[in-house]
Amino acid sequence: MPNPTKRVTVLLATYNGMRWLPDQVESILTQQTVEIRLIVSDDQSSDGTWEWLQELAIRDPRVTVLPRNEKFGSAARNFYRLILDANTDDCDFVAFSDQDDIWEAGKLVRHAEIAIQGRFDGVSSSVVAFWENGHSVKIDKSKPQREYDFLFESPGPGCTFLMTPWLVGQLRGLLSDPNLHAGDVALHDWLAYAVCRAAGRAWHIDDLPTVRYRQHQANEFGANHGIKAVVSRLGKLSDGWYRQEVIKIVTISRMLSSDQKYAQILKLLNHTAWMRRLGLLRYISGSRRRLVDRLALALTIMLNLF
Repeated sequence: MPNPTKRVTVLLATYNGMRWLPDQVESILTQQTVEIRLIVSDDQSSDGTWEWLQELAIRDPRVTVLPRNEKFGSAARNFYRLILDANTDDCDFVAFSDQDDIWEAGKLVRHAEIAIQGRFDGVSSSVVAFWENGHSVKIDKSKPQREYDFLFESPGPGCTFLMTPWLVGQLRGLLSDPNLHAGDVALHDWLAYAVCRAAGRAWHIDDLPTVRYRQHQANEFGANHGIKAVVSRLGKLSDGWYRQEVIKIVTISRMLSSDQKYAQILKLLNHTAWMRRLGLLRYISGSRRRLVDRLALALTIMLNLF
């Protein structure tokens, strides 16, 4: 007998995305051989996005737009609202979507099959970044996972994520507890990956690009490609932003696992003494998926930039 059609709930966060939103939504609602439900949270848009979404929900019963209330101020907080408020009980998988990309037609069915066959609780993929001038480039995210890479990086853009309801439930539980401060993590995709891996569950990173990843000036976080991306990353290192985000991720991971190395890593991260922090070098081999990124992290630790 053929496999039953998989039901996928797509969580879409929007903010002043009217310029790109119709193309993105069309690529979601026309996904091949899956049953789609689209749930949208809008962060007080002022460019007609909210009105367009209201009309779409009237025309298409697959679309639900959550009520607008507070201002979230970031994509991550908007996604956290979706995780907390969207009903994901009656589905086989949950996906994240940005407002400005274009999904390949077989994205969801391909990742659903990968998740089922490999018993993965999360699947992500490489992307093709593209610019308005016609330039495009594949961003390869599929380098082999390392023992602790999830403490130091995301598996790729959240717009490629497909997750099981179990994983989304774990995220909901963490975000629901005000004492855990999970909602302070600046990148929702990194948090999802870390929760999955720290809990001992498996994640797959697909080499085949499944999303055309639009690049423009309004991107909150872009493709990490080119000189501007290097300068931006160096800025986040020098001002302590990256180390503080790693500390948040390690703190949450420590709660989900009995592995005592999390406590050791956290102690080293919180050390103000540079010589003590050098102890982090023993974890470099398991820290990031690309060799160049492991070497860069080691260098920034030795130079006391991390």
